[in-house]
Amino acid sequence: MASVGVEWVEDYNGLRGNLSNTNAQASGFSNTLIATRAFNWGDDLAWDQDFEQAGKGSPSSGTDTTWIDSVEIAFYSGHGSPGRFTFGVKIDDALAKHAEISWGEKRLNWIALDACDVLARDGVFDRWGWPVFHGLHMICGFDTTTSDEAHRGRIFATYLNAGWTVREAWIRACQDTEGSDTRWAYLRSGAADTDTFNDHWFGRGRVSPDPTSPTILFYARGNC
Repeated sequence: MASVGVEWVEDYNGLRGNLSNTNAQASGFSNTLIATRAFNWGDDLAWDQDFEQAGKGSPSSGTDTTWIDSVEIAFYSGHGSPGRFTFGVKIDDALAKHAEISWGEKRLNWIALDACDVLARDGVFDRWGWPVFHGLHMICGFDTTTSDEAHRGRIFATYLNAGWTVREAWIRACQDTEGSDTRWAYLRSGAADTDTFNDHWFGRGRVSPDPTSPTILFYARGNC
């Protein structure tokens, strides 16, 4: 069975404002999705280096092949900004930055970054472009700020289990949990003989072959 891994931060130890619902949101996703639950790291056990590639960026102590790139789908819930998302302990520098990320070489197909502005449209291809996508199918996130909300992960997983495509499940989960001023977003990759637009969760429909050498990136956003 395909696997899921989640990380979340509520206690930021003074690095950012604390949050209240990220555990419920990320754990709701993990506990609801029909999948093997590989890991669920929160607060001081959630580290930016889990998302980063070894030897890439500065600091260059990434361990993504052990964690985020070792599962088929991942979910992060916490603070974010364009091109990065944040953590509450400085195991590395408490910032998972696009310049330190390369996803999909091992197993990761999809990742949801439930964080404010992480897929803000202006400059999105410069931030989350070719260096990030190496077999990864899609990043789900937000073009705007989003609320500290407890149920989106569970709802997203429910739609995936029901056979919705990954992109449709994310859009609907955002619409179910946010007001119209919030904009969902996703960025996906494509290549010859792939069809990430119609990706489903494993066992619930077609899954595209990995675009290991993507030739095009697609960005979409919309009001919730």
